[in-house]
Amino acid sequence: MAEVMRLSKPLKIAKAEGDIEVNELPYDFENMTARDKLNAGKRMRAAGYAPTVEEIDTDYQLFLFAEAVSKADPSIDTLDVMRISARDAQKGASLARSFFYRNSEE
Repeated sequence: MAEVMRLSKPLKIAKAEGDIEVNELPYDFENMTARDKLNAGKRMRAAGYAPTVEEIDTDYQLFLFAEAVSKADPSIDTLDVMRISARDAQKGASLARSFFYRNSEE
């Protein structure tokens, strides 16, 4: 089930019915697959970023968040997510880090 992150600054997204402004983004880490996780790394490299250690790489965690948003709402492209404010990007990366890496020693 998707959760929602409120944005501190609205984001305009182009949809089939026209541009819309959103104040929140749905995200779904629970239903992400191994392929979704690999896609985050591929998108990151395609954007010119070199992943480092997953657990501490906030750029990678932001790409994971973008994949989770697309998982929850396929009409929102990961490139849309990359246009959120820096504050919101930090928040999204933190959500990914908390989901994937908290208690990772288990």
